[in-house]
Amino acid sequence: MDDNSTLTTQPTATVAGMVEDLRRLLDHDAPHRFVPLVLLPPITDICRRLELPAPHVIGGNLVVGDLTEAQFVLSAHLDESSFTVVDVGPQHLHVAACHRLSPNFTHAAVSFLGIRDGAVTDLGNAEVKLRQARLVARTAADIRTGDRAVYHQPISVDGNQLSGTGIEDRTGAVIALHVARVLTAHGVPCAVVLSDGEQHLPEGYFSRTFPHILPRLSPQARIIFLDGIFDPAARDGLPRIHPGALVVAHTGDGAGYTVAPQTFAALRDELIPAATRAGIDVRVSSAYHSRGDDWGLVTNPTSGTDHDAMFVSFSGDGDTPTRRSIDLRALTACRDFAVYVALNLAPV
Repeated sequence: MDDNSTLTTQPTATVAGMVEDLRRLLDHDAPHRFVPLVLLPPITDICRRLELPAPHVIGGNLVVGDLTEAQFVLSAHLDESSFTVVDVGPQHLHVAACHRLSPNFTHAAVSFLGIRDGAVTDLGNAEVKLRQARLVARTAADIRTGDRAVYHQPISVDGNQLSGTGIEDRTGAVIALHVARVLTAHGVPCAVVLSDGEQHLPEGYFSRTFPHILPRLSPQARIIFLDGIFDPAARDGLPRIHPGALVVAHTGDGAGYTVAPQTFAALRDELIPAATRAGIDVRVSSAYHSRGDDWGLVTNPTSGTDHDAMFVSFSGDGDTPTRRSIDLRALTACRDFAVYVALNLAPV
């Protein structure tokens, strides 16, 4: 294994720059199927600043870079947990959750949005309550069947801790883009895939858009999934909000994608110890990692290739998507380790 530690410990963007990009994305609500409509402009601006190719839409995903040439594909999702308005009555409206609703759910503040005159329109805030096994809301706004709602909590920063709604759905995207910047600077062909449809009911069909990119990948392309783990303390004995990167062997306790044995052995026995010596905060984790776009590799692959994939994850606090908290230092830890892995595994 080559020692590329000096390459990964010279960051091309500060933590502040990554946080600023994250906060820009958090300014926009992006429910299921709204990602290309809402987040293409801010992602384009971030790519311009990072000197990356402009994103384009492929199969509902925002894609940065050439998928056919990429040695590494950095995958994250942008859609957030959402609700669909299913009917509007004279006194209240009903919504359906497009995600796994917490069994303890009673009520939550939400923001409504929909399409008016061909444009995405903010339709105001309300509270969704569980009443007789149905989700209801009252608002004087012009809400129509098919409109959407997302959780609404203000973003706050306290030292290294960032809290609010949608954090887990944007953090991976920011990490992916900053990893791509470093790899591009070192001449490693890579691409970023930011999906729409990862957040949905896990009992049904999710990872809706990610599989569409698989036929375009080189058979040798490796995929790095960047996503969040919440409550790693349950098994790892870590703080719920941990500043480092976590590496798991599989998702869903084996119900999702499992990292190839040779790949995980290299991560566990060589790359993680070497990266730690180089000053990167990273460790193997036994925490439960929810299934995400890795599900597309398990249930609906379309490429005829068993692509090698792995997980580089940040951790946080928050049992439900209503409000999450992360340690901002995890952004650079995940970025630096993903870069370290790619530089050491890239073909010579």
